[in-house]
Amino acid sequence: MAGRLAGKVALVAGAGPNMGRAVATLFAQEGAKVVVAARGAGSTAGTVERIEGFGGAARAVQADVSTEAGAQSAIQAAVAAFGQLDIVYHNAGGFFTPKYAVESLPADFWEGALANNLRSLYWLTRQAVPHLEAVGGGCIITVSAADLVVQDANSAYAAAKAGLIGGARNLARELFPKNIRVHAMCPGIMWEQLAESADGRVSPAARQLDRLGNAADVAYAALWLASDEAAWVTGLAVNVDGGDAVFADSPMRRRAVESRLA
Repeated sequence: MAGRLAGKVALVAGAGPNMGRAVATLFAQEGAKVVVAARGAGSTAGTVERIEGFGGAARAVQADVSTEAGAQSAIQAAVAAFGQLDIVYHNAGGFFTPKYAVESLPADFWEGALANNLRSLYWLTRQAVPHLEAVGGGCIITVSAADLVVQDANSAYAAAKAGLIGGARNLARELFPKNIRVHAMCPGIMWEQLAESADGRVSPAARQLDRLGNAADVAYAALWLASDEAAWVTGLAVNVDGGDAVFADSPMRRRAVESRLA
């Protein structure tokens, strides 16, 4: 079904070159007008070019959404460019690394992980709610992480990502009367980079479960959550992890982990 987001405007905040780019591109090819926001202009330029290459509508804004001013500028850029806001995809995060034991974890690393993940969700949601309410409701999706990713990281990252799930579920209840749906996306490690294509569009990854994660896997899950097909669904924490959460054994992913740790 084409045009699953026709008539909608989406802000993708933290629009890096892999998962963020995949989500923004797929949203655009399904009819949304998209604004991509990131701290560095280099992260968004390729995304806008890719979307415009197949006739989609996109704008880029340089903003640190962990600050009030940055979140406000990103929200205002979307509304100014396209007149409304229907979808907020909160992909700001980072701080994944297994190298820190808690006794050596720097305090500024801990604070940075919480600020970049949690404070950015707070400021974006606070700024976005009036605009989402003005169009009769909408959808906020925050990007947490799958359990295996959290457990392989560090305590600061784990606390921040768990906080995003708790925040999303609480917001889903709070914003229910405003017809605003809220979800947490929980990706596994997306080992594969978003594939290039002749027309710039995103296509589903291979069908088998025993493979590495692909950014397109996250994008298609986000597309369903953001679309009207999921209009009666809110408060989900959606694992996109190839079965890792149910301890399914993937020899391919096991070899990838072993290679990384070697």
